[in-house]
Amino acid sequence: MDFQTDTAIFAQISQGDQKALELLYKRYYHPLCNFAFSFLKSVDYTEEVVSDVFLAIWLKRDTLSIKSSIKSYLFTAVKNQSVNFLKAQKIRFEEIESFESSDYSNEHADACLTYAETLRQVEMIIDKLPPQRRTIFILNRMEGMKYKEIADLLAISVHTVQKQMTEAVKQVTQYASASCVVLFTFFKQRK
Repeated sequence: MDFQTDTAIFAQISQGDQKALELLYKRYYHPLCNFAFSFLKSVDYTEEVVSDVFLAIWLKRDTLSIKSSIKSYLFTAVKNQSVNFLKAQKIRFEEIESFESSDYSNEHADACLTYAETLRQVEMIIDKLPPQRRTIFILNRMEGMKYKEIADLLAISVHTVQKQMTEAVKQVTQYASASCVVLFTFFKQRK
């Protein structure tokens, strides 16, 4: 077992050490999931929110400055991510309700066209991913499978799935326009 302090681990993460991120992940994943579950009441959403927090730490590692304890930062980040997730779910539900209750106008037709164009753009971006990464991305973000289910299905480790998803998200956001990012967010929250 590694007895490094959280501050020392975070310093290594800031330098690009993936093993340090894995150590922090192993140290806090289950307590953070238990905490997130108290907000989200869904194991799938909980795992997604906690994984997204660690992904954000990794993506912002060069510029992220944590003033409080690392543990406090993680729990606050998970709480905020959970609240944002719940707000997004509520907004999407309200949008669906209003769409279903309104008549089809030119505005809706334009929105459908824009959506179809964006969807085509998203498919083109996904097609640029390496085969295994593309499969993992589609299974997680579009099919709603959990990392463990994907790992079992593809006979690979959960760590490999996490690593491939991190790389896929980096690659996708690199190519995606703002409208695509919104659509990817929708896919992410479809579980």
